[in-house]
Amino acid sequence: MRHDVRAWAKWLAVWWLWMPLLAALIWVVKHAVFGGFGQQDQSYRLLLERTFFPHGGPVDAAPLFWFWLAVGLCGTVGAVVYGMDEPGLEFNGPWARVTVAVLLLAVAGSLVRAGTGVWDDDKDAGRFYAAATVLDVPSGGAGTPRSVLPVTEHTRPGDGGRCDLVGTADVPACVKNAPMPDFDFEARTASYAAATKALTDSAGLSSGVHLMGHSLHYLPDAKDTQGTQSAKDAQAAQAARGGVWTAVLDGSGEQPMEGVAVWDGRSNSVVSCAFRGDHAFGRAFGGTGAVSLRNLLAERFPDLVYSEQDIWGYCDGPDPRTAEPVVVISVARQTAFKQRTVVAPAGVLVLRGSKDGRPDMTYRPQVAPGELPGAVYPASVVRSQIREVQWLGGRGAKDDRGFGFSHTSAATNATNPGEFLLRSKADGHLYYVTPLVPRESSSQLVVAFAVLQADRVGDGLNDLHVYVRADDAPPVNLDVLASRMVSYMAQQTSITISAGPGGALQELIPFGRDMWRGFVDFNGQTQDYIDLSGDATVTPNLVSLTGPITPPGGQPQPAQPQPQPSGQPAAGCGGDPNQLTTSQLASCVAELSKALQGRVHD
Repeated sequence: MRHDVRAWAKWLAVWWLWMPLLAALIWVVKHAVFGGFGQQDQSYRLLLERTFFPHGGPVDAAPLFWFWLAVGLCGTVGAVVYGMDEPGLEFNGPWARVTVAVLLLAVAGSLVRAGTGVWDDDKDAGRFYAAATVLDVPSGGAGTPRSVLPVTEHTRPGDGGRCDLVGTADVPACVKNAPMPDFDFEARTASYAAATKALTDSAGLSSGVHLMGHSLHYLPDAKDTQGTQSAKDAQAAQAARGGVWTAVLDGSGEQPMEGVAVWDGRSNSVVSCAFRGDHAFGRAFGGTGAVSLRNLLAERFPDLVYSEQDIWGYCDGPDPRTAEPVVVISVARQTAFKQRTVVAPAGVLVLRGSKDGRPDMTYRPQVAPGELPGAVYPASVVRSQIREVQWLGGRGAKDDRGFGFSHTSAATNATNPGEFLLRSKADGHLYYVTPLVPRESSSQLVVAFAVLQADRVGDGLNDLHVYVRADDAPPVNLDVLASRMVSYMAQQTSITISAGPGGALQELIPFGRDMWRGFVDFNGQTQDYIDLSGDATVTPNLVSLTGPITPPGGQPQPAQPQPQPSGQPAAGCGGDPNQLTTSQLASCVAELSKALQGRVHD
């Protein structure tokens, strides 16, 4: 009888412990065999938290844990029933029946907990991100935009401060009756595609070094906020400098990181600040073994995660050639929320070099505006916040009415549809700006703008403001805007350009009030840009960038006459008329006629 009991207990233990023992064995293999590879330990631990124990234990465990528990209990019920029928075990009577009943109730409870967890899993993610989302609508009542009716139809009065209306669905919704303020964003002077081409072709002096494509980052030039310059001098200096594009020059294999490449967006000159001398850096994101920076980061900061698009760099100094290279990682943390995990911003990692080549890594959980020149809030988290806007009206509005917003699929913005990092002239802060279209619709009309402050991180989620456009607002379709820009350029320059991937017109960026800028690239270089209003009421502004453009491997080309903004006098009217374009001649004639009429009147 004792032998039968021991065999029964052994098989019951195997039934319960095979999965935990297998998980422990996998961890031992990862930790012992792949010792020193921090990514192995970090990824496995985060996986276990995400799939089984978001809170570190069985309290509010993930649905998969409850399924595993239900299966284990079912096996235990079978073992108990077997023991009741097996004479040698002598396990029968009232206590056996009570045990079976309790086990069956536990099975039912586990399945219920697993089912509710699965049902609410995606909704809980919506609840987490929606708590930091504000829908800004220009008016209420009959004037409420149709794109937000699934939310505003079921609301109650709010506090009148942050929220004028609060949604009644089981996902919190905050509605503010206010139009989009005039941020008056500073426009860029080059496209994402041109920056990628310029930095990829002209950066990196060592073999094994490559440009991290996802680290391409636009840094709007910082305003003088310390009062050391007058407002006029600060504006003049800023106009002279402008923003720059940067990218990390990463190593591979045993080749460490080289530095940070910088392009001003207006010339063919790419400069870089290098990790050398007192700022040596012996690691690389693409390195292997002892050169792997990813393993080092995972070992030093096992709770912090990041995406490729959240890595960027800059040169800390006035002259990039002698400045100190700095790499910044906007990091996040896998956080428990109800029966699942979510990703929330957790500050930044600032990486610098040292004399002995060991990375000087500083973790800053909080960053105030102006402390770093670029975005400190992870763009990957912004994407998640925008995606989860679809939950603001509850499951019914999301599933049955298709509520929500998506990035535009316009051909011109195929490679860079949103999260444009722009600086507001109104307050000097950096913002992620994303034009949005209806989520489940063939329409490509821009019905909203997602705006989130990007130069501050440290106290949880930053508020995502979704500024909804009124139904009677001038329609904005990026494909239509691109067509208008192409048509205008053909009229002004007699040059026909194409739009979309591989074309000359590469990208449309919003700035100012209802203004858009399109970039015209030739041979991977932005040579012109054109500004156009969404309602086509403002005269287009066509500008050719100054300075000769040197194609890769070619020779400097003679500077071409620069088209002037329409409606302004052409420069060089006293020069050779044969060197002027048709539009410049027309502007000169108009100015001469105006001056002649003034003299006759006098």
